[in-house]
Amino acid sequence: MLHDAVTQNAAVPSRVLAGRYRLNRPIGAGGMGEVWHAYDERLDRRVAVKMMLADVRGQDAVSPGTWSQEILRTRRDRFLREVRTTAAVEHLGIPAVYDTGIDDLSGRLYVVMQLLTGRELQAVVDETDHESAPLPVSWVAAAGAQIASVLDEVHRHDVVHRDIKPANLMLTRGGVVKVLDFGVAALLGTGSNPRLTQEGMTVGTPAYMSPEQSLANAVGPAADVYAVGCVLYELLTGQPPFRGDGSRSYAWHHVRTPPLPVRGSRPDVPADMERLLLAMLEKDPERRLDAATVYESLLSWVHADDTGYRDGGELDPRHPFHQPFGGPPGRQPPRYTPTEVAPAALVLDESASNTLALTDQEADEVADEAARLAQDGQFTHASDLLTEAIARAGAPGMREDLLFSLAQVRFLGGAHREAAGHFEDAGHAYAARFGADDEQALLCRYFAAQCRVELGETTAAVDAFRAYVTGSREPDDAAAVDRHLDALASMARLYASTERIADALAAAAELRQATQRLRGPQAPELADIDGYLARLRRLSA
Repeated sequence: MLHDAVTQNAAVPSRVLAGRYRLNRPIGAGGMGEVWHAYDERLDRRVAVKMMLADVRGQDAVSPGTWSQEILRTRRDRFLREVRTTAAVEHLGIPAVYDTGIDDLSGRLYVVMQLLTGRELQAVVDETDHESAPLPVSWVAAAGAQIASVLDEVHRHDVVHRDIKPANLMLTRGGVVKVLDFGVAALLGTGSNPRLTQEGMTVGTPAYMSPEQSLANAVGPAADVYAVGCVLYELLTGQPPFRGDGSRSYAWHHVRTPPLPVRGSRPDVPADMERLLLAMLEKDPERRLDAATVYESLLSWVHADDTGYRDGGELDPRHPFHQPFGGPPGRQPPRYTPTEVAPAALVLDESASNTLALTDQEADEVADEAARLAQDGQFTHASDLLTEAIARAGAPGMREDLLFSLAQVRFLGGAHREAAGHFEDAGHAYAARFGADDEQALLCRYFAAQCRVELGETTAAVDAFRAYVTGSREPDDAAAVDRHLDALASMARLYASTERIADALAAAAELRQATQRLRGPQAPELADIDGYLARLRRLSA
């Protein structure tokens, strides 16, 4: 498992891998590789790039300063196997693999993966008050059913994960549980897939390792089921079924100690669920249930206790079972909250990555860089730069200006709903500071109206254009004149499109008067407006 190794953006040089993946910053490193937050410049999306470490010093060294080529080859083979394993299995609960290759600059292997949004299950366990407000039974059943579904699929591909634990399970938006880090998965059988772990070597995490795994014997799919049983036990009680102590190790307990019935600390857990957990924690792997049976059994409790489901947030694992094709009705899109993202083997809260307040110069540099990226079509990268900057904005007025820039980028990138929200938020902030007739506040109204037009929200668009026109002072420059007249023309078209002909006539007449006043009685567009008015009058007759 990779551990958080967040660094300041400014300390990390940016370069492009394979001509398309711009490495933004490292967000994790572990024994086999490091993970970078990156951007795919060709498709304008965030990705996670995992690169195999050039070397790993420590226990693998044959002697101080000496390297075993066999060990390095084994690491490379294991890394490639992780890529192929993950890419071969298509399941919603497994992060998508996009690309892989060798970095020309360093000669290191890399894999490009889906950049996830959410939180590790371990964080949920750590933050839950298991005595006064434990996780509902339905919540645990839904998470467990999703995990079992993934394992059933990978077991069909002759793959054993071998390191199922809360830190390798991630809740993503929409409540989908992702199973992470197939780096220690063992391929069953022989053929062209040799064992990549040495004889007698134990792979996994002690608190979740099955008896056979603890003894370093042959490990099959039943070991994953045992680990899921440990995870569900911990979700229900706050502790895994066994803990090492001064006299006995985890392995000793896994092999010899019967698990305590979960209802001893959670009497609200159904007796049948307790029996299911005990069956998953059988010492004999041949007597354990398979992943498919666990999945089917857990389904019966997914709706048994929906306490707090509606308030469970977008990471609630019950969502897919209640609304399998979409999120909660009426959910508003995110606006300028810093994005919480994670690669396929790490959870990272980016709101903690940059805590220093921006200076005016840094804010200007971010806005300029975002404008450059937007011109190059890199709207996602530009949006992320501005989002992070907004979270660090400290000086008065800086947040509104950065939010306005973000709204422009989202508008240019075609994200009109998000852009509308950003423009409206920025407009309210400008109006609160400088008054409702502030030029920037009015500009935000105008662009918010344009967003509503793009979204097909006619009434909201008309209202926004009317607010802009009503609140505007007499325009005194060419750009302001253009916007004023465009707002009136848009109102006339929108009214006409909804067959509100009387309103369209009034808006068109107002447009003619404004055009004559602002551009003179000889303005060439007056003839077009007159023709439009004539057509509207015929429709109203």
